[in-house]
Amino acid sequence: MSDSPSNKILATVEAKDFIGRTRETEMLLRRADGEAESGGLLLLSAPHAGATELLKQIYDRLFSGQSQVIPFYFAVRKSDKTAKNCAVRFLHAFIAQTIAFRHQEPKIFDAAPDIRELNELASPDDAHWIDRLTNAARLQPSSELDTDSAFVKNCLSAPLRAAAHDANSFVMIDNLHEAESFSGDVDFVEELKEIFSRSTISFVLAGRRRFLLNAVQTGNTKLTAAKHLRLEPLDFSEAGLLAENLAEKYAVRVNEPSRDLIARQFGGNPTFIKFLLQAASQAEMDLDSFQKIERLYTDELFGGRIGVFYDSVFREIAPDAETQKNIVRLLCDAPTGENERQPRPLDGVFKNWRDDAVSTREDFQRLLSLLNTNEIIRLSSNTIEAMNENDVLNDYLKARFRLESATENRVLVVAEMLSDFLKRAPETMAKFYRQKSAIGLREILAAFNCQDAPAALLDYSIYKDKYKNAAENEIAVGGGDEDIEKIRLPQIVYTAHTAAFYPPISQVTDKTRSAVAVGFQEPAYTDEDEVVWIAAEIDSKLEASSETAEFWCDRLEMVALVCNFTKYKIWLVAPEGFSPEAMEILRQRDAYGASRRQAALLAEFLQTEKVDGAEKPAANEYEIIVPMGGDTELIAAGAIEEIARRHAFEPKAINQIKTALIEACINAAEHSLSPDRKIYQKFTVEEDKIIITISNRGLRLTDKKTTAANPVEGRRGWGFKLMKSLMDEVKFEQVDDGTRISMTKYLTPLVKE
Repeated sequence: MSDSPSNKILATVEAKDFIGRTRETEMLLRRADGEAESGGLLLLSAPHAGATELLKQIYDRLFSGQSQVIPFYFAVRKSDKTAKNCAVRFLHAFIAQTIAFRHQEPKIFDAAPDIRELNELASPDDAHWIDRLTNAARLQPSSELDTDSAFVKNCLSAPLRAAAHDANSFVMIDNLHEAESFSGDVDFVEELKEIFSRSTISFVLAGRRRFLLNAVQTGNTKLTAAKHLRLEPLDFSEAGLLAENLAEKYAVRVNEPSRDLIARQFGGNPTFIKFLLQAASQAEMDLDSFQKIERLYTDELFGGRIGVFYDSVFREIAPDAETQKNIVRLLCDAPTGENERQPRPLDGVFKNWRDDAVSTREDFQRLLSLLNTNEIIRLSSNTIEAMNENDVLNDYLKARFRLESATENRVLVVAEMLSDFLKRAPETMAKFYRQKSAIGLREILAAFNCQDAPAALLDYSIYKDKYKNAAENEIAVGGGDEDIEKIRLPQIVYTAHTAAFYPPISQVTDKTRSAVAVGFQEPAYTDEDEVVWIAAEIDSKLEASSETAEFWCDRLEMVALVCNFTKYKIWLVAPEGFSPEAMEILRQRDAYGASRRQAALLAEFLQTEKVDGAEKPAANEYEIIVPMGGDTELIAAGAIEEIARRHAFEPKAINQIKTALIEACINAAEHSLSPDRKIYQKFTVEEDKIIITISNRGLRLTDKKTTAANPVEGRRGWGFKLMKSLMDEVKFEQVDDGTRISMTKYLTPLVKE
């Protein structure tokens, strides 16, 4: 496919000015080219995140960049009103775009020719199937298509009928959430799902994420095989780049601080960023200070582009002005929790309003659904919450409430809100910079997977005494100390910000600087093994004091108490570590304390372990499966002997490995109650060691009420000690359906003269 086209067809911005969305663009183009698997893709978009522009950019690329696949873009409109009207437009658009693509002349569908003109313009290769398609539908029900449902099906199946005549298309259907407002007996989305669920052509269904995800998972037909592509607001760097590009385009001067504020305050929403830069250009105003940005933002909120934008959103949701006023009042009057940034429950106030409302229950449910689709509220089960994450929406609601419901003086409201915005701006950026500098506790905890980590990476006392001035690789391996103390990390299965578990914690820390991780000390998945780590990154110019350590232990223990975490571990990270008195407090609380450097080294250690395990292939690997019983362990011993000899290992070491392997096989046979009576063995030979893994299905060690110190009981209890004496490392692991023994022997290759 050629590079991006220079001339716009459907897109509203030049391809070179289309910022971000590289991953999404590449994924969509691969599907269109047939490089990815065919079938459906759901483009689940946040409101006003730029899904339409993305699809139009894809259309332009496909229209001018290749000749094999017909690009087809169609946007559902609320003005269609019924599924039938929308289907008529769908068929007409498909035929027009097909003919325009064949002729490489986009002016054809820009001219909006009628169906007779399109038949005349069709190329000879397409004329027969286009003529049949239009004659069959005739754009209105006939005797054969005597129901609206059959008529809609016939129109929507146009891409499938074309494909049957070797006219393959890449179908992109946008704004499906608008079909939520259609009236009539025919469900447009349901008909669309039924048709495309049985097709092999590549298609994209795009729309607001809350509507689209629910629509494809409910109804008579479910697109369970369709892949998901989520379109979120632009990230901080992409939003900043967009602001810079638009500033250059509109000749508006910005500097780095003001660019960052624009990117952050609008949450990466490209629509609002464009609104602000357009307004600045129209007012011939630069945005090179926080004051100028907030002054213009206030103007845009009170009757400018942003205000008009949200006015239209609310008008589409509820055309009646009084209903809009009630919605705004309910959202602003809702009870506020301990932290105003947390979602607020609205069940009670909305229920009371519904009971007093004139509208029917069906109208009320539709209203709630539209508010949820536009992410003005959040519906979950029987709960209604206000969306407090969107600053622009909250500012609009507050301004409208004060003017319409509280009937305050407009000049006073504008002045006070501008003052609030100016005070909020530096606070917003300070909070963002703190979040950017966070070490990523949630990500570090998520990488825990039963590794044996050097204690110096978690315990500041050990780190300070032995490794504070050491090289980083010395800390990770213990500086050559074979007896280095290690801490067994749990296997983490779920992580979240602490504020999600306990909202009041947000009063003392930013969301990204504290995390909760739920997991198991060993992957045995028993009540006894379940453990929760609660971590927080704290501020301290020097080593954190005992008072600071005690304060944070109290806060995190409160999290454990409220959430009923009975077995938990607290981990605190301070920039420069902790004073001796603070470390004593942490020991008394059975907590870990580390410095930022330790946390960074731990993250590197975990990533190295992950990379080594996932990406670095072993030099040589051998796998065998032997049945249990009948002295088959001798077969395994013979195999490992041959492997070791081939790699020139010492005879003494070979005999030790053979003996340990036999003991492990006998242990697996005697204690597992294996249903398939097989022992799975893997031998990995690296430059300096050999790793033997023996696994079996059946009872795990925990199922036999054993302990790690004495994993096998009875007459063969000495087998584990023997294996440890023969090998350098022996590890028992619980797997989903059995036990795995991993044994490592560090070997010196036989020196040949």
